[in-house]
Amino acid sequence: MYTALVSLLIGAVSGVIWTLLDLWKGWQMGIVLCVLVFMVSFFIISRVISRRIEPQFLAAQKQVQAGATRGAVQSLEALLPWARWQVLLKGQIYAQMGCLQYALGEDQAARESLTRAARRSAEAQLFLAALQVRQKEVDQAKKTLEDAIAFNKKQVLLYNTLAWIHLREGDREKATDVLLRAEKADKDSEATKDNINRVQNGKKLNMKRFGMSWYALKLENPPASMRQQPPGMPRRGFRQKRKGGKR
Repeated sequence: MYTALVSLLIGAVSGVIWTLLDLWKGWQMGIVLCVLVFMVSFFIISRVISRRIEPQFLAAQKQVQAGATRGAVQSLEALLPWARWQVLLKGQIYAQMGCLQYALGEDQAARESLTRAARRSAEAQLFLAALQVRQKEVDQAKKTLEDAIAFNKKQVLLYNTLAWIHLREGDREKATDVLLRAEKADKDSEATKDNINRVQNGKKLNMKRFGMSWYALKLENPPASMRQQPPGMPRRGFRQKRKGGKR
């Protein structure tokens, strides 16, 4: 990554100059100075780049809100060269691209992007798992969701989707186990509590509480009242609203 290399070069030069000038504590202080200058340089360069690319992310979001989803994908793709400079940026870009491509029905392109997405992106991993389910790769979908849960322990839609897949396969015991894990992770999730009650009483899961966060996965058809809602940019999480409107 260029930011780290440039920062290291600046730090190394600072340390070498300090040592050659034989200033206070010589080479020992030169090493300390190298590390400090590296950290400061890395922070400053990262901040500058963040300010450069943030308007482009906002522009892509506005394109989605205006219904120009394919244009938003192109805008995000244009940001990829910046990934050479910014830590974790590539995974973030591919995550958002993949979710939008999935919404457009471009499954092959979505899969290529989602497999490159950040593992910590719950949204991207959900879309990838949904795509795998639709392409008859159920075992891989389960693994994708379990891996995503390891990074996003509070995201109850991950658990509920995994439980939905287990129940779809006829494994009510594993579905129950997953939902109990979800309840332990977020005791305030009414959707999880409802689904635990349902699975224990031999009923299918009710995913309506998750709204378009669920229906966007294309594993179930949304009710008619929700079909006209425009797609949005991927969000940070899928936690249910708590009573009183708090999250």
